[in-house]
Amino acid sequence: MNLLIVGGTGPIGAYAALYLNDKGYQVTIASRNQPPIDCPLSVLEWVKGNYLETTFSKSDLSAYDAIVFAAGSDMRHVPAGEDADQHYLNANAKAVPAFASLAKEAGVKRFIHIGSFYPQVVPEMIETDAYVRSRHLADKSVCKLSDDNFTALSLNAPFVVGYPRNCPNEMFTAYVNYAKGRYPEISRFGPSGGSNFMSVHSLAEAIEGGLSRGEAGKSYLLGDENLSFAEFFELFHHSAGNMISIPELDQEHPMLPDIAIIPGRGSVVSYQPNEEEAALLGYSRRDVKRVIQEIVDNVTEELGEFESIDLSGELSVEPELQQLAYLYARAMDSNEPDILERIMSDEIVIQGPGFNIQGLQKILNIPATLNEFYRQTNHSIHQQLARIDGDIAVAETYCSAKHLLHPQAEDADDRIMVMEIRYQDKFSRSAGSWKFTKRSLIVDWMEVRHVSLGLS
Repeated sequence: MNLLIVGGTGPIGAYAALYLNDKGYQVTIASRNQPPIDCPLSVLEWVKGNYLETTFSKSDLSAYDAIVFAAGSDMRHVPAGEDADQHYLNANAKAVPAFASLAKEAGVKRFIHIGSFYPQVVPEMIETDAYVRSRHLADKSVCKLSDDNFTALSLNAPFVVGYPRNCPNEMFTAYVNYAKGRYPEISRFGPSGGSNFMSVHSLAEAIEGGLSRGEAGKSYLLGDENLSFAEFFELFHHSAGNMISIPELDQEHPMLPDIAIIPGRGSVVSYQPNEEEAALLGYSRRDVKRVIQEIVDNVTEELGEFESIDLSGELSVEPELQQLAYLYARAMDSNEPDILERIMSDEIVIQGPGFNIQGLQKILNIPATLNEFYRQTNHSIHQQLARIDGDIAVAETYCSAKHLLHPQAEDADDRIMVMEIRYQDKFSRSAGSWKFTKRSLIVDWMEVRHVSLGLS
């Protein structure tokens, strides 16, 4: 079966793509940005597309037997300055059914819409909350397209936990770092309330069941385990070996802000999915604890063990090592990877929050990646103190890394992300020349602010 997964680089779409590819489906993923070359998704065919900009044509979709739509819009996707309620209604209630209708016209036989559980578990919010209403309308409008030649159904998922191995995810990486005590400024607690959770693996199984056995026009309420938010965070702590009890507090949590808890902080959304429907779709139950342990293990492997340098003893300012820091900044800001070849060893490792890049050939891609992700960068090097021991050296290098963000909308203000960094640097000397062997980033803080006089 030729299958297109829209939203194929997000955690749900990406996991489903790899899972279904392993099951023998001919999978193509569609997204706005191409997956990194070192991500497992790079083995799949990729097409650039954005359903909100109607970049897909009927002929584009005619090559596929089935489509899985995993690109619904929520609070993370609202452009700056745009009314959130209007965005939800346009992106979900209008654009999603329009895309499904185009798929039907193109001759696609099956359409799986990944929806939200809220319209079914808190139906009273359909009239009071634009996001819930938009999800409800997307679900019903897509399912209504079903006929003898087109099977459309909606799989309405709760909080989904997990992502594909070796495709780092910032949110879950932050959860693991929190559980490991790397954010001491954030108190250990869970916001009051709770929800149903399911693993991304269980959802991928349900998608496969929907493709092969799903009933046309059916809205399936998926689910697995009911947990308080405190219990959810506690599972991450315990999986990371931090066996503490996480209290429940009636206050906003920076990693699960109130805007992400649609029914409101303090609410408890608890239910059991229909057993017959769960059996029909064939998805696993009681899988959340397992996948959280998998997330912790994956993040630990991805990031490696953070190794702080030893700065005890006599420290000094070493101009040759300072020069390497300046050249590194120049390479990043000016997209000059040839500089990196001169200042880094073949076995160089660069690691920081959410990434661990090993080997010179991979690191040579970083300047181009920064150039693609940001309109402009500026790495300002500050003080550096070092200790040299023969042909080995360590240093701590302070840096302010500024990133001019791409505008979220055509008329949006320019914004800049500033990261205050301390590089934990290691060097080796060969034939009289120093080179980096490892750079570990400690991000002391970061901020996003508007630019008073932007480039535009």
